Amino acid sequence: MPIHPTAIIDSSAKLDEGVTVGPYCVIGADVVVGKDTTIGSHTVIDGPTTIGAGNKIGHHCSLGGAPQDLSYKGEPTKLVIGNENFLGDYVQVSRGSTKTEHQTTTIGNKNFLMAYCHVGHDCIVGDNVIAANALQLAGHVTVEDRVVFGGLVAIHQFVRVGKLAMISGGSVTAMDIPPFTKVFGYGCPVHGLNAIGLERAGVERAAIKRLREAYKLLFRSGTTLEKALATLETEFADSAEAQHWVHFFRTSKRGIVRERASH
Repeated sequence: MPIHPTAIIDSSAKLDEGVTVGPYCVIGADVVVGKDTTIGSHTVIDGPTTIGAGNKIGHHCSLGGAPQDLSYKGEPTKLVIGNENFLGDYVQVSRGSTKTEHQTTTIGNKNFLMAYCHVGHDCIVGDNVIAANALQLAGHVTVEDRVVFGGLVAIHQFVRVGKLAMISGGSVTAMDIPPFTKVFGYGCPVHGLNAIGLERAGVERAAIKRLREAYKLLFRSGTTLEKALATLETEFADSAEAQHWVHFFRTSKRGIVRERASH
């Protein structure tokens, strides 16, 4: 294994074949790194942390450190990272805290997190998420699959970001962001359907057209939210995307951002 002689690796760490470790890295106890993962110089990985195969980890990253949580008292929490992720320079990902059942921070597969991104304790990040520089996810944030974040985005703790949402650079929210939408600015008001993202994800045009109709009902009809959701449930039963909206809205605990009153 091509491990630089200046790297410090705990004897209990397990590195699979093809793992590359750059200069001045520190890999602590109870760390597992999958095959063909590359770790850039000066990166620190604390355990318990499991990292899958084929990941590219940049320079000066901090992975698996203790959660930045005042209630944390040193309990053995975890970080789990999947396969084929890119973590840019200075990315920080904390382990879980003790406030959740699983006490684990999770990052899925094929995500692309650019420099200076922070993923707080107990976050759940899905697959194929793209985050430009300096995304800041507070603790307990859930990010569904194929979300795109611009740079300098701040997401409040316990917020959920729905699949295939696109969040413009410089945005800030303390409320859930609905799937399949575009949002930007302070408070992240919704600015339409993320049609380009849906197309790139392979959603058929007929399904996108159907979702546009559902969008008008949900965001612009002027009816109550519960009535709109009930209508989606029955009249748009053929649309998997509309049904995802129904589930997402009904399970929200922080409330969900909506369009501004200009419509």
